[in-house]
Amino acid sequence: MFKDALGNTHWEIWQGIKLNGRTFQSKPLYELSLKYNDAEILDACIRLGCLPYAADLQTIEEECERIESSFV
Repeated sequence: MFKDALGNTHWEIWQGIKLNGRTFQSKPLYELSLKYNDAEILDACIRLGCLPYAADLQTIEEECERIESSFV
């Protein structure tokens, strides 16, 4: 994702999260993927049994945090 000189957002670089044959792309999901990588987000979605919709991003982020803290 990048912004051009006019402030328009382009998604050509970031491929999004692919899960169950669907591609999910949104600005909040992209920002979450900057904090955690796409594989961690996919793993959290699979563990929780949810899709990366905006309504579930908080729960997904908490699961990613929980998984990451278990490594330390």
